[in-house]
Amino acid sequence: MTPAAPGLTAEVAAPPGTDTEGIPAGGGVVGWILVDDPSTPGGARVDPVFLAAGRAWTPDQYRATYGQTLDVRVTAVR
Repeated sequence: MTPAAPGLTAEVAAPPGTDTEGIPAGGGVVGWILVDDPSTPGGARVDPVFLAAGRAWTPDQYRATYGQTLDVRVTAVR
């Protein structure tokens, strides 16, 4: 894992009509990891590691726990 620059946050969005009760909001990005992904060019992608519900998550872990249709995007805190 490589540390993230300060000022980045992970925002989580759900499709309209999705029950979001019990799904924690995204939080600060603390790092970046390289994930093996044969479906992408080069066979790997870089994903954020972010805080939510008192622990660190990757988007894959978060979606596996709270729903595959959730979208995680990294934005700069303003």
